[in-house]
Amino acid sequence: MFLFASLFAGFLFAVGLGLVTLLLMARIAKAGSIGEMMSLPGKILLTVGLFVVVGVSFAIGKDGRESAKFIALFAVLVAAIPLAAMWLPHIVSGLLSPILGSMTGGDEEVERRPFYPHAVAHRKRGEPTQALAAVEAQLALFPGDAEGLHLLASIHLEDLKDTATAVAILTEMVDTPGRAGGEVAVALNRIAELQLNRLNDIPSARETYQRIVDRFPDSEAALTAHQHLAHLPGADQLAQKTERPKLVVTHHETRIGLADDHGASQALPEDMAGEIDRLTAHLDLFPEDWDAREKLALLYIDHANRFDLATDQLEHLIRQPSAPTRHVVRWLNELADIQLRSSDGIGVAKLTLERIGQAFPGSQWADQALNRIARIGLDRRAKAESKTLKLGDYEQNIGLKRGNASIPDPAAHTR
Repeated sequence: MFLFASLFAGFLFAVGLGLVTLLLMARIAKAGSIGEMMSLPGKILLTVGLFVVVGVSFAIGKDGRESAKFIALFAVLVAAIPLAAMWLPHIVSGLLSPILGSMTGGDEEVERRPFYPHAVAHRKRGEPTQALAAVEAQLALFPGDAEGLHLLASIHLEDLKDTATAVAILTEMVDTPGRAGGEVAVALNRIAELQLNRLNDIPSARETYQRIVDRFPDSEAALTAHQHLAHLPGADQLAQKTERPKLVVTHHETRIGLADDHGASQALPEDMAGEIDRLTAHLDLFPEDWDAREKLALLYIDHANRFDLATDQLEHLIRQPSAPTRHVVRWLNELADIQLRSSDGIGVAKLTLERIGQAFPGSQWADQALNRIARIGLDRRAKAESKTLKLGDYEQNIGLKRGNASIPDPAAHTR
């Protein structure tokens, strides 16, 4: 009878421990139900609690009473069930996952993506109709997929020679709500290219590029669109209508007493002055035209000897917030080239090259700038030597040559 009572007491303890454990598991679970996954901190907390209960049970069972021993036994059995439920999947997964993964390919879910190789294969075989069907089948599964829509437009454009339909597909893509900005910018650029090169619709192309500028201000896409706008047919004619004061370059005679051309060789050529005026007027209308600013900077330095104006043009380009890195680096190097052409430009050029490292630390451009700074003096001497014109001995008496026998021969007085 005593044995039965001890067994019953242990059973009641086990039932109570089990109910408490299930309640704690449900409370700790993420969604409040036992079937849901428990977080790792929750599992660790519950495991520590079960071990404490089992340890206390064994400590009580040491006094030799039968009921205490049965309680300790049932505590171990009851605690083993939730412990196994919590940790056995992790143990089995850790031990067997490499073997099972090599046999089944792993248990990671593969992201579903559209598959277009069949359409590409049909295009290569000259089967545009089948290619269209293959793309449309994938678009039915993945509506609005950008890659599929571009492929669909390419088939209509290149294989079926249907430019209008290609533009319509891209336009629908642009007008789709919620589409990523990068996808919209790419589609708009492609639409403008088709309007310009295939449809010869310059006004529509201008509107499309302006749409990029308005929709994505201060972005690289907008800067690129500005370049296209500045070089659309008709842009130069528009710039020529803008009247600007001509650049006045002060001339100082440098060949006094020996100048037969009366300083004409030092004056700014009329065609160069006109080109400077044309580029300046063009930049009034299209201030973001990189190519025009670079050309104007070179004209200022090569033909007008205006270091300040050339520097202003390049600094305007460098300060653009969304300009691509490679262009900013190139403009800084061009500015250093201009500064090296002045008499005391080495120090200023070094500071300009240091700006590359400060703006793009740890990049390949920073390393290139450091290498150039290290040899900047050698580069300058090499450029200076290449511009030096060496005269032959026969030209040493320029200005004293005897035109006829009545002119005294200087060489005769030295004998």
